[in-house]
Amino acid sequence: MNNIIHHGAFIAFYAILYSMLEIEIEGNVGWAKNLPTVASGIGQFTIYHLLMNFIVIMTISYALYSKNYSKWVILFFIIAWFLIEDFMWFCLSPFYTLKKYTRDNISWHSNQPWILNSPLHNWIGLISMFFIAIFSEKTNVLFQSFIIMSGIVLGVIILSPIYHDWYIHSHNKHK
Repeated sequence: MNNIIHHGAFIAFYAILYSMLEIEIEGNVGWAKNLPTVASGIGQFTIYHLLMNFIVIMTISYALYSKNYSKWVILFFIIAWFLIEDFMWFCLSPFYTLKKYTRDNISWHSNQPWILNSPLHNWIGLISMFFIAIFSEKTNVLFQSFIIMSGIVLGVIILSPIYHDWYIHSHNKHK
């Protein structure tokens, strides 16, 4: 299997683990609402969000640049990471779940249009990934990576009720 496809699996697992970390940090309230962070002056982003974004972009860029991948391949995986991490936060959070992945339940995504039950930024990201893959020198492997990442996300969605139960049980045990 091509190494770049392995990068797709890595990106999916990295994003999912990070979403789980954010669930641990934020608890039952999203968007760092109860964290001791301040507004950044850039839209709804707090300093916490900016730092998180910079860390992720630097990590992915460095890891893939050292493998001599083009800027477009790196951008493809950065976009994938943010799409997966954001979506999986809602799927894995027992306080939101996939059932509450709606405009009415997510105040920080409600200021944008929703298309087919998903915020506009998801569609922009997916369309960007599609065009990057089409015009990339790595078209086939990027599409294969997309399929791998999608399969991992689907598997985690299917297993998310188990995680919800574990999260609630383990966190209630420590109260």
